[in-house]
Amino acid sequence: MAVLIADNDRAVSGLLTDVLAQSGIEVVHAFDGDAARQMAQHPAVQVLVCDLDMPGASGLEVLEDLDRAPSPPRAIVISGYLDARIEARLRALPFVQEVFRKPFDLLVFAAVVRRVAQLGGRYSPPEGQDTPGQQSLPHSGPERSTEAGDEREDGGGPKRVAVEH
Repeated sequence: MAVLIADNDRAVSGLLTDVLAQSGIEVVHAFDGDAARQMAQHPAVQVLVCDLDMPGASGLEVLEDLDRAPSPPRAIVISGYLDARIEARLRALPFVQEVFRKPFDLLVFAAVVRRVAQLGGRYSPPEGQDTPGQQSLPHSGPERSTEAGDEREDGGGPKRVAVEH
């Protein structure tokens, strides 16, 4: 099982890799949308962490393409650019498990990735749902984006990742 981090910002990708490595999670990288689109098809990739702003195909294009796949990886979206319309499009994709706005709490992010990875396997539509993308499932996470300033469970202040874009 692997987590694919699709983000063109190598510093952010490295930071997220370091955080996930502490949990023993195997990470592979795509630094543009076209590579992410291709790598997300590999069956070993069970979780996709996808930024929206990437060269080549955007993260939204990658995710909407995956919506046509019979069994896409479960996805966690990270972005510094989110408006209500884009967030609604993302949440309508049944395999999107969570949406994070940059900057976000790294401990919360790692916990969400671990939880999604523990679901096992790639996303499969429920029985009777023949056409991908026609229905959305309720999200197991909160129905809001995770924002900077959310408090850590250990009582410390927020641990954030700062990204310029």
